[in-house]
Amino acid sequence: MVDSSSVILYEPQCSGFEHAAFNAAVLQTLALAQPDRRLVFIAEGQHLFHVREACIRAGCTGFETIEWQEIAIPPRGLAGWRRLRRELILCHAIVNKASSPKVQAVILCSLTDTGLLVLKTLLGVRRTAPVLAVLHGILSSLERPQPTRPWNWATHLRQVLRLPHPKQLTYLALGGSIYSSLVVAMPQAVSHFRVLDPPYFMDGTVSAVDSHTRIRFGYFGVGRNAEKAFDQFVRLAQEARAMPGRHESEFLIVGHVQAGRGDPPLHPQVIQGACRAPLSLDEYRCRARTVTYAVSLADPAHYRLAASASFLDALCYSKPGIYLRNPYVEYYFDCMGDIGYLCDSYAEVRDVVLSLIQKFPEARYRQQCQNIRNGRLRFEPQAVAPRLLDIVKECQEALDN
Repeated sequence: MVDSSSVILYEPQCSGFEHAAFNAAVLQTLALAQPDRRLVFIAEGQHLFHVREACIRAGCTGFETIEWQEIAIPPRGLAGWRRLRRELILCHAIVNKASSPKVQAVILCSLTDTGLLVLKTLLGVRRTAPVLAVLHGILSSLERPQPTRPWNWATHLRQVLRLPHPKQLTYLALGGSIYSSLVVAMPQAVSHFRVLDPPYFMDGTVSAVDSHTRIRFGYFGVGRNAEKAFDQFVRLAQEARAMPGRHESEFLIVGHVQAGRGDPPLHPQVIQGACRAPLSLDEYRCRARTVTYAVSLADPAHYRLAASASFLDALCYSKPGIYLRNPYVEYYFDCMGDIGYLCDSYAEVRDVVLSLIQKFPEARYRQQCQNIRNGRLRFEPQAVAPRLLDIVKECQEALDN
């Protein structure tokens, strides 16, 4: 019999394809962790559609019993004090839900610094169920300078985290490396964080690879220069084209190139599939499955306090990677073993790529793929569920004491 109490999952920011697979995996994790609870997912209308589709594709357990509720979210690009009024409306609704005696917990899949400011203020004067908040990219702002205008200081995440902390609020850090970096970046707040591997659905397709395969180096995600170094991937492709070898090589983007003033050109002559429009899911999967190696030259500093969705996508499709070393990827290399190559400079990435073009290490490649398939089980919802359940119970016990 289904318990009357509910676990509510909010997505107060993202819409469309963004984070749909992640949200679906979180829903599945919750369903496995607490099958006797009613699940409610609340998000913007288009995002609800994409999460439903992701749940169906993944064959989520208990999908039919999820209650879907639509909300309006603050517009993208609205920041600082201008965003405050919209966040106030949204956070009031979240706190009202969390105040219901029939709600066991509320989980926020993302949050802005302004939203956290409002949420902490409201939770400080209300008695609610535990509220767990995933802090995604905003954690990286802890390593950036405060706004130059003093009236914007209060909305900077570093100041928001310094505010009195409501007992019912817990933050989720999506990986052990992020938690370790927080110990250095914000030691006074780290006690309010718990570590959770990001739940992720993995692709079961196994691509056959032999010595006659054309090596394809893939850039996963949105092509942009800031932080993701798409321009360096283009440079790598240009240098590799001039390199003779026993194997032919190709460079492609598994995603699209960001469009806007100052954004990188497509370079279709060296980057296959370069386009401005987001790919359909089917096209994304098709491209990902043809990749031999994932390549990332992203700014290592960005991944001290942020998870890498492109890294998880490479694992999803069992693709060994060639990565400019960063804390997030290095942490999982240490956990999973030989799953690719960690490099300390662009020159080292280039040398690895050129050596693979000259002589493809078939036996090692097959073992790397197997290591990924073994190690990525830690991200599957059934593996993450017990840890999430422990965190929810710990939060509830802290409130009861």
